[in-house]
Amino acid sequence: MDANYVVTGEAAGGWIRVELAEDGRLWDLALDPRVTSLPVSELRDGLMAAFSSAQLSLPFACGEAFEEQVADASAMAERRFAEISTALYDICRRADRP
Repeated sequence: MDANYVVTGEAAGGWIRVELAEDGRLWDLALDPRVTSLPVSELRDGLMAAFSSAQLSLPFACGEAFEEQVADASAMAERRFAEISTALYDICRRADRP
């Protein structure tokens, strides 16, 4: 996997580092050996915090580009739904013919 853009999130004083590729997939996870001294709940909280921090840095997390993508996807979904509705209507009309 080759990423053009990688974002990083850290937690637990830098003991936990998460890197995400530009599409949001996990790129790398680095755990300092000292994390073994953390209680499981703190390790979990640290992992969640590092992931959240990295996700907030993703380019599509907010902004006009993201809103535009959502609007385009919604418009396409509406067109597809209209096409499916028309096709179903035609099928029903043909089925009612003697």
